[in-house]
This record gives sequence, C-alpha cells and structure tokens, in this order.
Amino acid sequence: MSSREAILDRIRGNQPEHRELPVAPEGGMAGADTISQFVSALEGIGGAVYIIPGPDHIASIVRGRYPEARRIIAGIPQLAALGENPATVADPHTLEDVDLAILPAHFGVAENGACWISEKQMIERALPFITQHLALVLPADAIVPDMHAAYERIAALDSVEPYGFATFIAGPSKTADIEQSLVLGAHGPASLTVFLLDERLPEAGYF
Repeated sequence: MSSREAILDRIRGNQPEHRELPVAPEGGMAGADTISQFVSALEGIGGAVYIIPGPDHIASIVRGRYPEARRIIAGIPQLAALGENPATVADPHTLEDVDLAILPAHFGVAENGACWISEKQMIERALPFITQHLALVLPADAIVPDMHAAYERIAALDSVEPYGFATFIAGPSKTADIEQSLVLGAHGPASLTVFLLDERLPEAGYF
C-alpha cells in the first residue's frame, strides 16, 4: 500500500457519524413586517429605501438626492425623461462616466437587504458596478423573508425565463482596513437607493 492509499484509508476509517441535514424553514411572502425588516437591514449596511406609490415619484427624489448627477441611465420606461434609456450597450467602456443608474430588480430579501437583479435588467452587466451611484426599483410585495425563499423564487423565475448572469446586490460598495476605517464606493457604487413601489399608498402618504 502506497503512502497516499494509506492516508486515504485512514481518512475513510475516521469519518464522523452521519447526520441528517436540517430541515429548511418554509418562508412566507412579504407583509408589513417583512418590508420593515428589509428597510432596517438595507439601511444598516449603508443603503437608503423609499416606499412610494409609483415610479412617477422617483424623478423628484433623484433630483434632490443626486443634484450633481450629469449622466443618468434609466432602465425603466416610465423614467425615460430622466436620462438615457438604452436597450443595450455595445461597448461597456462608454459607461465609465455614468453618475447614476436606475434599474429594475426582481425581488429583495428581508434578512440581509439584498436585491436580486439579472443581466437583462442591467442593460449591460458592468453597469451596476461601474456607475457612481445605483438605484434599484421593485414592487414592495416582492420582498421575500430569507435566502431560502430567495432561491425558491430564483428557481421559479429561471423556469419561466432563464436568466444567465445575475447577482445579489446589498448596499453600496464598501471596504474597511485594519484601522477599522470604512470606505464607501471603494470599488463600486458609492450609494445604493432602493425604491419600493406600493400602489396601496395614498399619493400624499409615501415616505
């Protein structure tokens, strides 16, 4: 018996006892509690959330929050007047000077404030990472409680329309060094704003 076979034989003979995998909890769909958890989680990691009746309110918030943004790409038809609305981008290098990208997302996750966005929603897969600031738009009822429910939602979406490249985005880009100095926007967007659309809200009652 070679030394390799001897080592592998000892490993096989010293395996821990078999244990059943834990049962994954069943997640429910969003309610007021789930939405508040999402808001709290995202704000806790440096993001901002606005719950509004519809996309018509996004323009005024964007102008107040990003007054110096010169180049805006809006991947939502209702916001075409706010900035560029390209269907595709031939050369991702042309996105180097984008100040703000406003893109739709499929859903958010309450437990960690993450939003799941696929390549088709990104216009160009570099856009959510090269823009100076990023805003994501999704329905308020598209918040799932946890990652178990998130992957169930992904599987359901993929069965209808395979998504190819996709990612979770949670908060702005950030990094911290050994001196515990946190820097936002070190290698991606300096801010993340999420707009939750809730048609049940009165026009004067959103926040």
